[in-house]
Parts: sequence; structure tokens; C-alpha cells
Amino acid sequence: MSISKLSFFKFLGPGLLYAGAAVGVSHLVQSTRAGAVFGFELLIVVIFANVIKYPFFEVGTRYTIVTGKSLLDGYENLGRVPIWLFFIISVGTMCIIVATVTLVTSGLLGIMFGIQIAPWMLCAFILVFCFCLLFLGKYSALDQLMKWIVIGLTISTILAVFFSFYADVPKLETAGKSFSLSDAADISFLIALMGWMPIPIEAAVWQSDWTLAKKEQNGELPPMKWAMLDFNIGYWGTTILAVFFLTLGANMMYNTGKVFSNNAATFAGELIQLYTSSLGSWSYPIILIAAFFTMFSTTLTCFDAYPRVVTNSSQRVFPRLKKVSSEKLYWVWILIVGVGAVLILAFFLTSMKSLVDFATTVSFLNAPILALIHHFILFGKDIPKEQRPGPWMNLLSWFGILFLFGFSIYFLQIRFFS
Repeated sequence: MSISKLSFFKFLGPGLLYAGAAVGVSHLVQSTRAGAVFGFELLIVVIFANVIKYPFFEVGTRYTIVTGKSLLDGYENLGRVPIWLFFIISVGTMCIIVATVTLVTSGLLGIMFGIQIAPWMLCAFILVFCFCLLFLGKYSALDQLMKWIVIGLTISTILAVFFSFYADVPKLETAGKSFSLSDAADISFLIALMGWMPIPIEAAVWQSDWTLAKKEQNGELPPMKWAMLDFNIGYWGTTILAVFFLTLGANMMYNTGKVFSNNAATFAGELIQLYTSSLGSWSYPIILIAAFFTMFSTTLTCFDAYPRVVTNSSQRVFPRLKKVSSEKLYWVWILIVGVGAVLILAFFLTSMKSLVDFATTVSFLNAPILALIHHFILFGKDIPKEQRPGPWMNLLSWFGILFLFGFSIYFLQIRFFS
């Protein structure tokens, strides 16, 4: 069926939702920290991580367009083990991940309104507000708004990076810190940087479900070329943004003697200061609002997505749960996620940096397992040969799997046995 180029905008959406979810901790926090600590040394790492993980995210869109089903059907068709692994990984990480993104959001909210209370209390308020939004069904309206917020932050970041090359930033006379593969602390940071770069791999299932949701809205799935264009705009757009955030950190903080605070509220202020130092004080409120809504979008997306995919996977893992309506089960899981995240923040939080690094490291160690499953789905019987990616994608996928397994083993070896 011939479809005009204008009709692409009818199907545009899941890729932008992906971008809204991805431009969060991995970009605002980890990429900026990478530039501030190591300059441009880890630039290639950011690009490399996005390239090797591409097949494991692409499958979410491709599988759904070809089959008309959720990617979790692909998991289930491989047998009981993959769907069990997805369920265990999701349940084991969902509270930690939601706690992490909410903590960063709370830092920005505290700066906006001058709120000085315990981080877990502010995070609890944010999650209660998210719960109310989802319960009232207002997420679709926020989703439309967030597309413009992400665009606004993108434009602001591009401008800030451009002007940062001309900013008069005093540098130390001594050489800046260099990355070392033999330094356990540097390797730990590298793993944390790559863990959510660009986003945890299980987000491919979210992409799949968003594509199905778009089908309900439009009454049909888009042609493969439009669906992949939408996905690629979101995926490679966030890759470029990660490079920009690293550049901003490198230009404005590397070898200046300044370091980011481990406190969420203080870090938020320091992050906004990077922009204002480059663009001028007039940009402060604009950047602060854009950064807050970007992180709030990530928080809301994760808070909604994890209960949805865990509801879906739990009904497959435990057939008796199919007797319970998906809607009721969703609200049970969303309460579990919310309460679990607040408890983590209230009783186990020592610093924002520690929580972020722990969450991203766990995601990196989970990545090889999910990557292998996604490879078998992408090149498995559910997708006909003529609709699979070409041989180069097959090679890239296997290279990514071997790298993720190998580097995970290397990290565990130097972390626990050196």
C-alpha cells in the first residue's frame, strides 16, 4: 500500500516516547559526569555503547510490526526460561530504577521551589502525583506536552554546547584525570556509564507495547519503513544528545578542580549552572523547567512501564493470574513499585551517586542475558527471513553479546577477585 510521506506523522510517537524515557539519568547525570571527570576520553565509549546495543532495541519495533504482537510473545515462544528471566530481572530492578530516576527528579524539584526536606519524602510526593496522573488518565496529555519539552531541552543543550566552546572557564595548570583500564574505580564508572546508555535493554519491551498502543489509536500498524524511521529518530537522536551532555561536562568542568556533588539537590543546581555559565543567567529558569520536566517524564514513564510489563509477564509466568484482570494487577504492581522505591530511598540511600551507580551497574550486568534473548527473537522463527535485518546486523548483534558478556566478567573479576 502506497503511503504518502505526510502520513508518517500519523505514526510518529513511540520513538519520541523512547527518547523521553531515555534522556534521563544516562544523559543528564552519567554522560555529563563522564565529561566532567575524564574530558572527552569516554566519548567513544558513549557512541560505542549505543551502536552495539542497537539490535537489542530495534527488535522491539521490528517484532511488533511483523507479528502484530508484544515482544513478550517472542520471549514466551522461546520457552519458559526467557520469560521467567525477564520477570525476575524486571521485578528485581524496577524499584531500584524508579527510585533512582525519582531521586534525580526530586533534586530538580527542590531547586525549583526551594524545598528542603528529606529526599525520600520529596520522592514520595512525586510518585504519589504520578500515581494520581496515571489513575486519572492524564498521561496522554502530559505525553503530548513532553514532546515539546524534550525538543526544548534539546535545543537548549545544542546552544549550551556551542557557546561552551567559547566560555572562559579557568583550568588547572596540571593535567586532568585520565581513564585507566587497570583502575577498579574507573572501570566501575565505565560500567555505570554504559549500564543505562542509552536506557536499560528491557525498555525494548516498552517500545513494543507503545507501538501496539499507537495501533489502538490509529487503527493500524505503520509500514515497517515508517516504524523504523520513528524508532531511529528517537534512538540516534538520544545518542547525539548523550554526546552533547558529555561535551558540556568536558568543556565546563573538566580539569577545573570542581566535582559534582553526591547530593541530589546540589547536583541539580550544579547541572543547571553548567547551562547558565555557557548561555547566561537569563536561561536559568528555562533550563531548570526543561530539565525537570524531562526527568519527570522519565520518572512517569518508568513508573508506568514497569508495572505494565511485569503485569504482562507475571500472567505468563503464573497462569492463575490470568483470572485476575490486567487492570487490577497493574495497580497492584504500581503500588509495589512505588512503596518499594520509597523504602529504598528512606532506608538505604547514602548518596545519589551511589544509588545511580548501583542501579546502572545492575542493568549492565543484566544486559548480556537480555541481549542474547533479543538476538534469538530477532533472528528466530517468529520473524520471516525476508523481514529480518541483514547479515551486518547479525554480526553486530553477536559482537555486542560477546562484548557485554566479556566485559561483565572482566568487571566482576577486578571488582571481587583483584
